[in-house]
Amino acid sequence: MRDASVPERVLSYDLFVVTKRSPDDDSLRLELQEALVTFRNWVTQIAQTIGIAATVDAVLVTYGFSQRLAAILFLASAFPVGALLLYLRIMSVAAPLISIAIRIERKLSIEESLAATYAKAHLPLPSRIASIDSLSDEELLNLDQEFSERHWLRKQIPLLLYAATAIQIGIAVLSLTVYHYRFM
Repeated sequence: MRDASVPERVLSYDLFVVTKRSPDDDSLRLELQEALVTFRNWVTQIAQTIGIAATVDAVLVTYGFSQRLAAILFLASAFPVGALLLYLRIMSVAAPLISIAIRIERKLSIEESLAATYAKAHLPLPSRIASIDSLSDEELLNLDQEFSERHWLRKQIPLLLYAATAIQIGIAVLSLTVYHYRFM
């Protein structure tokens, strides 16, 4: 016999079957908002981290010149490289969020796409793609798989970080050889 104090669990078939039911507009709007906010947070993290690295770098360069130490100048030249590695990692992780946001905006029939604007500004689109707006959902998924860290290497921020690293290494070498700064 069954104990009357224990409630009977009702199991129904629809709890175990995954359906292709389309989500309502409110849940899609929430997903869109979360994707855009997450992308903006990642971009903000990059900006803050590069700002901190630039500040530490400037302090080290100033200290290296004031103490006439070439080793400190060489150490300072590592900060742009660290900022570059962080930029590459974060942007390669954040790029799929834009693709998701574009697909959600299309499902919601949003004509002025904020996600497409982000994509044009931040994503390294291959030259074979005329416009992000012309891509189908399948092509957007394939584009996500094409993004790797090497695609980001030709963007403006990495180019500036390459130049900063080269200049700082050049200054450190000049200080050591021409101006005879001591190494330690």
